[in-house]
Amino acid sequence: MDISIEKKNIIQWIQKIDDEKSIQEILGFKEKNEFSFFENQLIQKGLNDVSSGNVSSNEEVKKRFEVKFAEK
Repeated sequence: MDISIEKKNIIQWIQKIDDEKSIQEILGFKEKNEFSFFENQLIQKGLNDVSSGNVSSNEEVKKRFEVKFAEK
């Protein structure tokens, strides 16, 4: 499948839609599948942390939580 051709086909199809309800459904789908600006910032921060090696193993995280919750 050539994704660029499929995207063009979808755009052409959407341009022909005159029904407001259908457009509202498409907008709802779009909103559910988009990240907010804040979410994008968090994702980018996580990717930057991984790239710079600022990561913790699962075992390290478990130990930190055990210590944190044992204190309470």
